[in-house]
Amino acid sequence: MSDFSIYFKHPWFLLLLIPAFLLTLIPYFKIAKRYRRTRNRIVSMILHITVFVLAIALFSGMEFRYSIPNNENELIILVDVSETEEQSAETRDTFVEYVIEDSVSEGLKIGVVTFGFDHKYAVPLTHDVEKVYNSYLTAELPDTSATNMASALRYAKGLFENPETSKILIVTDGKETDENAREEIGSIIAQGTKVDVAYIPSSFEGGFDAQFIGSELPDYHVNLNENCTIKVTVRSQAETVATIEMYDNDTKVGEQTVNLLGKTQTFAFEHHFETEGLHKLTFKMDAEDLLEQNNVYTTYMYLEMYKNILILDRDAITGVDQGASENLIKLINNEDNEVPYTVSVVNVADAPQTVNKLRMYDQVILNNIAKADMPDGFIELLESYVSEYGGGLITFGGENEAGEANMYERNDLFGSLYQEMLPVEAIEYTPPVGVVFIIDRSGSMGSNVKDSTALEVAVASAQASLAALSERDYIGIVTMDTVPEIVLDMTPRSQERVIRAAIESVNESMGSTVLSGSLRAARDMLGRYAVDRKHIILISDGGIASDDVDYLDYAKSMYKEQGITISCLAVGEMGSAQREIMQNIVIAGNPEDVDLDLLYAEPKSPQAATTAVQAQLNTEAIKAVNYKTFNPNIYGSSLSSPIVQNLDRGTNDEGKIDYSKLTMEIDGFYGTRVKKGADLILVGEYNVPIYAQWKYGNGMVGSFMCDVRGKDGDFSAKLMTDANAGKFFRNAINGLMPTESIRPELISYELEEGNYFNKLNVYGNLEKGETIVGEIVYTEDNVETRVSLNSLSEEDTSNLPVYVTVPLSKQNNYSRCEFIVRDGGVYKLVLKKCGEDGSVIVEDDSNVEVSVYKSFSYSSEYDVFKNEEEEQIKENLEYIVKAGEGAIIEDLEDPVEVFSGFKTEIHKTFDPRMLFAIIMIIAFLLDVAVRKFKFKWPHEIIRDYKMKKGLK
Repeated sequence: MSDFSIYFKHPWFLLLLIPAFLLTLIPYFKIAKRYRRTRNRIVSMILHITVFVLAIALFSGMEFRYSIPNNENELIILVDVSETEEQSAETRDTFVEYVIEDSVSEGLKIGVVTFGFDHKYAVPLTHDVEKVYNSYLTAELPDTSATNMASALRYAKGLFENPETSKILIVTDGKETDENAREEIGSIIAQGTKVDVAYIPSSFEGGFDAQFIGSELPDYHVNLNENCTIKVTVRSQAETVATIEMYDNDTKVGEQTVNLLGKTQTFAFEHHFETEGLHKLTFKMDAEDLLEQNNVYTTYMYLEMYKNILILDRDAITGVDQGASENLIKLINNEDNEVPYTVSVVNVADAPQTVNKLRMYDQVILNNIAKADMPDGFIELLESYVSEYGGGLITFGGENEAGEANMYERNDLFGSLYQEMLPVEAIEYTPPVGVVFIIDRSGSMGSNVKDSTALEVAVASAQASLAALSERDYIGIVTMDTVPEIVLDMTPRSQERVIRAAIESVNESMGSTVLSGSLRAARDMLGRYAVDRKHIILISDGGIASDDVDYLDYAKSMYKEQGITISCLAVGEMGSAQREIMQNIVIAGNPEDVDLDLLYAEPKSPQAATTAVQAQLNTEAIKAVNYKTFNPNIYGSSLSSPIVQNLDRGTNDEGKIDYSKLTMEIDGFYGTRVKKGADLILVGEYNVPIYAQWKYGNGMVGSFMCDVRGKDGDFSAKLMTDANAGKFFRNAINGLMPTESIRPELISYELEEGNYFNKLNVYGNLEKGETIVGEIVYTEDNVETRVSLNSLSEEDTSNLPVYVTVPLSKQNNYSRCEFIVRDGGVYKLVLKKCGEDGSVIVEDDSNVEVSVYKSFSYSSEYDVFKNEEEEQIKENLEYIVKAGEGAIIEDLEDPVEVFSGFKTEIHKTFDPRMLFAIIMIIAFLLDVAVRKFKFKWPHEIIRDYKMKKGLK
């Protein structure tokens, strides 16, 4: 014991000692001497003084304070042994050794807990410090494939015998893959434990690594045996060669040898699924890299055939007559369709009145249904069916009784939710044009024409021609002489000042007239811009160089291969030979039935040039109803779309297959404009939409700009007897089908996925006695295993790939389940709603079983590209030590800071007031006794006893 002291809370009460002594001694000394020297008087006086002194000490709040050595200090070293600390293990272990050695002189108990995803109590708290380090080195390791510092802290805080004199020292690189350590600090400091951190930075270094980081599956419905593209993304740190294999349900289906370029790359596999149901897709990479764990990637695709279609028809009689949809049903369910659709035709007036009724169908077809035809509120139900639940929708055109557009009627759709859903806009517009002016500035253009040179007339004609172009058009300028010059790349018409300045800069005639090079330059410029029509206007005197023999071939190839057309403005003095050259250019660069008068002109003034160009660029506005017989073309970017893969192709003028041209024939279309973001599949002239589709919310919407009635005089009279059209309609319908079931379900859910930790929130609207029964199903080595979601997994979960930590139970009203997945694979969660007797509840229009799928590839511990920034890690650790009233240990070789927060002495306080009160009472009673009775001292009693017995 040391530092003993007496403390008074109210010391001024000690002044009462003076009157207390006076009140005791004055009466005593007033008594005659012979009476006051008796033992009774002396004892009474002493007892009086004792009572007074103790009473005054009690009132003054007297305390005894002292210190004793503290031998109960406790230190838990929490050591991160996860994979990311592997390369800094030597530094980490050396630091731990220093701490243990220094703790010998501190007289404290020390223990070690190692952690990764789970934790091990490597060395229990002990005073035998000398054996701690060796025990730590030889202890069994936890699961090192992840880092859960929060779980380790929760465990460590419960190990102390004396929390108020304890400390946790975390030795870590600060990287966490599961949970958050910051959330545990509050409960640790509340029990008196402090927290220090030793930051040992580490990462996967010293070698090259490549890893899978994601995949891309088709976002549309895929049919059995239909080719589709599956992509996998790889990120690498350096250039190397690797082999990537693809497996479908553990069967190898593809292999590629690829060049990794030290960056993120995506590789595509063509594949077809031969069976329905779950397909576990696994990618494996063979590369000489740092980590093997991240060279396997797992995802899944569930293939289900959706064939249930609802057709809403304004002409049908529900349950009796299929109306205008009869020919469509025959065509899509012809003998070529191996699995026929189940089709229900309902008059639009009898359309389903709830979303759940709509969800009984995989797709809705609106056959010539205008917004005005729909019952009140139906379009809102339809929008929810598509965007929220993922249903498919396709619209077909048609006319009303007056022969006008009905489905794509512009006023009917304008500003409506119906128009918002469609991938096309029903508006009148002129397709945008890309125009390149080739201005001849060869030497012959310097000849005089009246008061001007031919070049000046050409420049004036080009300037005047701008008035024939709209704000949506693009303009480029190329010169023609010995070497062509691109004066102006493609520029929006709205930048008029830039365009006019470029034209004005063509002011000097020189060189010979070589047209081939100018055509190539114009072709390249137009090829870089996605406009509906591409056109070249040649302004020249027709004096093409005699050695330029390729210009007509270029003109022909540009038209046939890229649809680039050519017209001519002839300036200067034209002879018959020059006129013939110009006309031959027009013939070569246009359709066979070209109208020379329309595409060839000899303007006599700038005003005449404007009129000529307006005639040459006359693209008719897309009207609501367009009567024209044509073969639809496949839009360029859609040539690889599954919708057109098996369709018959037409031929070009040379009899060769034209892969963009279809054989089916249409006699007209309803005019619309494709929306930005939509996929344009089939087009007419000037890329006018014939069929377009797009993703709308969770579902797909397609629009076909023709009717499908197939009656004489209709656009589709020929179409609906064409087997190729049947293939197209089936492809389009299949492409819009949901990617997963949209049937109403009795149970809804939300899956929150972490690294290993997963939380399933369940919403079942349970009545009294009802329960949710669930299980996890997974396959390993061709053996199917089922784990109940309604009970905790066995105690030893260290070797289980998946186990439950919080079960679905009555305690949480069957609303929450937490489980851990540690092994790569695909896991199926099955949920059922059961009654009080345990039987599965079945309700109309609802699935009785809900399936949730989860795939897992590898722990984020092995994601070498996902490492947090060092500054962010330090900021997180600083928060932990600040909240934990500790410090970050700066000197890893002399960790004296670890022991600075411990209490070397325990300060004790003793309050004697109860003891003093008891002594006061005893002294008062003794005083009363002394005054009333005579007494003898013990030695006197013994003496009298001996005398009585005659003893000396």
